[in-house]
Amino acid sequence: MRSFRKTNFLRNTIIQAVLLMIFWLLLSGHYDLMHISFGIFSVLLVIIINYPLRRHLFAMEEQSDALKLSLLRLIFYIPWLLWQIVISSVQVALVVLHPKCPIDPALLRFRTRLGNLSSKVILGNSITLTPGTITLEIEKDEFLVHALMDISSTGIIDGTLPGQVAKLYQRRPEQVLGDVEVIKTTAGL
Repeated sequence: MRSFRKTNFLRNTIIQAVLLMIFWLLLSGHYDLMHISFGIFSVLLVIIINYPLRRHLFAMEEQSDALKLSLLRLIFYIPWLLWQIVISSVQVALVVLHPKCPIDPALLRFRTRLGNLSSKVILGNSITLTPGTITLEIEKDEFLVHALMDISSTGIIDGTLPGQVAKLYQRRPEQVLGDVEVIKTTAGL
């Protein structure tokens, strides 16, 4: 078993090096000795820097949780998230440009049952990418998020955004969110 993992690791490292070199050649567009040498140096540097991470992933007995991500569902998630970003951008722009500037900031504290670190990172980054919300802290299963206005936080409170992230990992979206607490803050405007 150990020799199989070692062989598999070596094979994947070689494949990574070849793909990185092809990518370098395509991007550089120069095929002289100097540029190819720079490419080889860059590829070796990337492989050396990534070695501890790759060694750790291959040393694990079971498949990493990050690898359980459904790429097909990710293809549908990205346009959905981009659409949410557009909608939120318009909402934030309308509120900020409104003469009375009806900003109503709040902190949201909630727990998730996403299960793995990569899904929590995707959720935290998705919240931060969406205008009007920012992830302040993630500790274990608890998130602390700042929302600029009530409408900014609806996708989190109703479980839509955490549910979409759960679907990426083939989990049922209705089982993801719990213990939602909304803490109103003063706008200071």
